[in-house]
Amino acid sequence: MKRAAERLLEALARLPDTQREAFLLQQEGDLSIEEIGAATGVSRETAKSRLRYALAKLREELSKP
Repeated sequence: MKRAAERLLEALARLPDTQREAFLLQQEGDLSIEEIGAATGVSRETAKSRLRYALAKLREELSKP
């Protein structure tokens, strides 16, 4: 369990700042895509894209052995 948490933190650190911010606002802040956009000053579509890319990169990183 501890190693999984470390891997997640390492993967998060490798994300671009904007993607990490979107991911954390959704996961930790429980914000909707619209709320993420408002909080970061971007459109709903940009917030959605940032979140989608962040999730894809995290899945890729965490699927590696």
